[in-house]
Amino acid sequence: MGFQYRLESLLRLQRGLEQQQENRLLAIAAEIARLRTRLQEWEQARLHRKAAVCVDGEAGMSGAVLHLAMEWDRTAAEYQKAVSKQLAAAECARLQQLQLYRAARQKREVLESLREHEQSEYLVDQLHQIQLNLDETFLAHKFYRESS
Repeated sequence: MGFQYRLESLLRLQRGLEQQQENRLLAIAAEIARLRTRLQEWEQARLHRKAAVCVDGEAGMSGAVLHLAMEWDRTAAEYQKAVSKQLAAAECARLQQLQLYRAARQKREVLESLREHEQSEYLVDQLHQIQLNLDETFLAHKFYRESS
């Protein structure tokens, strides 16, 4: 009978849990990337809008249009601030999830290490048994030749 690890089902379960934690970590990382992209897009939009206001201001702009431009910039800055808070929360969640993932990976590595150790012991026992059989065969053959 071949080697059978007693904790194989536990090892499979732990691999699945580790995969779940890794997937959650990847989802959070994707959310962080999305939020960063959104922040950059809004920053670019604000810069373009300010540049347009400056160009239009040189050509002569009414006070109402300037007021609307300032109001838009204020609203965009508030939105960026809200997205920045979401980004900070996502970064915090990423760090927490990273801890969970590392813990799950460490548990899996411990189970795999135990498996390797048990398999190594099993192989040593098998080799010892083979050696014993070879020794008995040799002695039986030697005894048979000497008695003939």
